[in-house]
Amino acid sequence: MQRFVTGPAVPQSVKDADTSSGLKDAQLGLLQVCTAHLTGEARWLKVGKRSDLELKLAAVMAEYRASGRAVPPPDCSPIFKDLVAHAGLEMAMEGFGQARKAISGRALEFIMDEMRGYPDVLGGDYSDLPPERKENFHVVICGSGICGICVAMRLQTAGIPYTILEKDDGLGGTWWQNRYPGVGCDTPSHVYSYSGEPNCKWKHFFAKGEENREYLNRLVDKYGIRANARLNTEVVEAVWDEAASLWRVTYRNKDRTEGVMTANAYVAAVGQLSCPRVPNLPGKELFKGSSFNSSRWKEGTDLRGKRVAMLGTGATGIQMSKHLAEVCEHLTIFQGTPNYYVDLPNYQRAIPEGERWCFGNVPFYERWYRFQHLLHLTDIYHESLTAGSPLNGELKQSIQDWMIGKCGDDRELLKKILPNYPPVCTRMLVDNGWIDRLKRPNVTIVDGHATHLTESSVVGTGSVAGQVIADVDAVVYCTGFQSTRFCLPAMKVTGKGGKTLSEVWGDVPTAYLGITVPQFPNFFVTYGPNTNVGSGGSIMWNAENEARYIMQCCTAMVRNNIRSLECKQEVAALYDKKLCHDLKSTVWSDPGCRSWYKNGAEGKPVTNCPYSLEDYWESACALNLDDYDCVRA
Repeated sequence: MQRFVTGPAVPQSVKDADTSSGLKDAQLGLLQVCTAHLTGEARWLKVGKRSDLELKLAAVMAEYRASGRAVPPPDCSPIFKDLVAHAGLEMAMEGFGQARKAISGRALEFIMDEMRGYPDVLGGDYSDLPPERKENFHVVICGSGICGICVAMRLQTAGIPYTILEKDDGLGGTWWQNRYPGVGCDTPSHVYSYSGEPNCKWKHFFAKGEENREYLNRLVDKYGIRANARLNTEVVEAVWDEAASLWRVTYRNKDRTEGVMTANAYVAAVGQLSCPRVPNLPGKELFKGSSFNSSRWKEGTDLRGKRVAMLGTGATGIQMSKHLAEVCEHLTIFQGTPNYYVDLPNYQRAIPEGERWCFGNVPFYERWYRFQHLLHLTDIYHESLTAGSPLNGELKQSIQDWMIGKCGDDRELLKKILPNYPPVCTRMLVDNGWIDRLKRPNVTIVDGHATHLTESSVVGTGSVAGQVIADVDAVVYCTGFQSTRFCLPAMKVTGKGGKTLSEVWGDVPTAYLGITVPQFPNFFVTYGPNTNVGSGGSIMWNAENEARYIMQCCTAMVRNNIRSLECKQEVAALYDKKLCHDLKSTVWSDPGCRSWYKNGAEGKPVTNCPYSLEDYWESACALNLDDYDCVRA
């Protein structure tokens, strides 16, 4: 947003012919809001004739180019209320109806904070940090996915030394690891980019894996992060040295040699979806065919003409199944839990070339598109995850009606795939021809888990077909990740008094704001307990809110000469008590809900956040040092 409000909003390099050509591919609603914003005239919000809007916006952009002036920020516009109301109109291609209610003041504050790129309201530009203390402060980040890169970008901007330890041979986290056919994002591309670093080069409305990988690595190079990253370096253990108030991080190199690195602050940016969960099925060691996990797919793998069993039908499964169904002799899918699917018209759609130009050159085109998405999310997010809410009921009915229509006369298929629990209990998936795929003659779906393997087959039991024996040449495990254990499968973390994080968490992990844990000073987790957006939204929201908070903690330590920053037990306990209470009203606490969001004997949902996007944002936007025990140098 800054490049438009500091001017010139339209540089001399933007040519009239390019403007006219690009605007022909622009969305009508965005033509309206951009013309109204740039002119300050609300009447353009109601103009429905494309040609009039294109001509006016082209003329206005030419005037801005000639004058070299900037565009007023949206909230400084005299027609801001009209612009906001317009953003609530139907977004049919994105799957949103008209907004159900007027946006709240807090939700609007949250969205505007994102529009500005989540500036640090406490730290400013960090010019006040004492140079010597800053230079002697070192942060170790384990992991280089979306969250790890986000923390690194802020540290780099502030000039605070840091090192990323990454076990893979490249940066990008899940987008570096996952190379299976059809891999892509089921979150809209333009909200799957950092708010302060929008990507105007997306080729698809829902980006494919390679696009995400390219975007993240472009930022890695822009910020100079690569020079601070050690690849093929796996964290083994992190131990808090109480006497020195330092973390001692043991790492293992590719050649199996080990070393120790010290850190004033340690960030476990491993995430929830990095350590695969492969079921230990009886007979697994007997199977003579090939088998592998989807997240460890090897490029060049050829399954043409093979009989393949695919275990799992989550987001990865439905993406990969398209390729498998097209190349395999026969594909047998062991479903496990049936899922809800939403049909989004834009899901497989490429962004027209002209509109890609608009995203990069029309002032605020990309910002208003993102604003629209966020307004619609705040409109429905919290109610959709609330058990028994009218919206959740409407969602269930509309999706089930759609599934019934897609199955047609195939009642046996419908019985296999129709969920009997409320929507949002499990991850909402995006349909990419899934039901049509299940009707193919070379595809069989089993509505149950695989129970064991033999030398040449996978055996399972379905409620419709009974026992199924699938003779196969290969098994593909699309069985998800150890999401409810967070960073624990990847490393051992030992805090004060020799207590390990595994001991403190047990089966039910918890953290204050999902970020920090008592007894573990100067330790932070990203995408931690109860931070997942389980009803839409984007992990970018997690990354940016958490990275800003972690940055505030680190800069507070530098600024105030704090050696040890530890969340108070009573603060964490009070937060967890409220969290547990609020989780009870969500669909994840429904007795019929079984998903990777839950863990432990209590069945407490441990991955997902029960709060609205704006409520969590408000909790995490500004560090309160009163929440911490601080030991100064």
